[in-house]
Amino acid sequence: MKHDPLEALFEAWSESRLKSSEAAELSALLRADAKTRARFQEAAAFHGQLHAAINALSLEQALSPVRTATFPPRSRALGMAAALLFVGLTAMSLGWLLASPEEIPRMRHIGIQDGQFEQRRGATPTGFPRASFTWGGDPSEFTTTPDSAHPHALRFQAAAGEPNVPNSPQQSCDIFQIIDLKSCQAELLSSREAFVELTASFLDARTQQGAPIRFMCKVYVFEGAPTDVAESWPSAADQTIGSGAQFYVSKPRANSDWKTVSTRCVLPPSAGFLVVQISAGSAERFDRHSPRLGEQFATDIRLMLHTRPSHAKTTAR
Repeated sequence: MKHDPLEALFEAWSESRLKSSEAAELSALLRADAKTRARFQEAAAFHGQLHAAINALSLEQALSPVRTATFPPRSRALGMAAALLFVGLTAMSLGWLLASPEEIPRMRHIGIQDGQFEQRRGATPTGFPRASFTWGGDPSEFTTTPDSAHPHALRFQAAAGEPNVPNSPQQSCDIFQIIDLKSCQAELLSSREAFVELTASFLDARTQQGAPIRFMCKVYVFEGAPTDVAESWPSAADQTIGSGAQFYVSKPRANSDWKTVSTRCVLPPSAGFLVVQISAGSAERFDRHSPRLGEQFATDIRLMLHTRPSHAKTTAR
């Protein structure tokens, strides 16, 4: 019988016994061949583990020693391209790290400041936030909606380019919040595994014909303290030790209801802070400007911490 390396690796993945070397081999197979990715996706969907996957780079960085980060310049176009490439690989990479069906994780909320946008009105502070637990980013505003289910929301007003890159395309309207993980350090250090889940609700309220809009929620994980991340963004994103992203594309009149989007990312014990990002913008190529914004909304931004105790035992195979 012909040996099938993918079958053996998937079996190890599904049984939570994949070694680091095998994880690297599996990741290489998935990245190299579309048919292999399709097979893995089908099998992983059967096991209900797609939403728990992360990429191989995240694991490699999470297991490496703590290091001092340096932040070289980088354009928003490159960052967004990497983000969507990651989305494509996320569902096909290292779900084994979270795939322990015998164990039920503990869950609790991590406090996002004003995740339902009830506390403020008016313009969102311009630029990347300078302090933790505050919103900031591209042109947007805190506002009310006629929807009783979601009466308060953030309205995306306009896309913006990278301020440090002349003539960069205005691809999306990006809003950020820094989440300091000091309150979670004890749990991260005492847990066998930990991951964070970010959810956001989006609405495309357009009634006239127009170009598709891509909504995205993303979470970045960093070591250390967020003392200089504001001055270094977006190049600081290159120093992430983990990330997760998910998006959906909305068409006018076809998506009149709120859509909830969620993503997950592993938290290594060395995690010091997160950057949460929500955005609305172009659903096309990365060198294209965003369609006109103003009728797109986001609300109900939540972070959930999932942990498994270090003393938990796996079932013998």
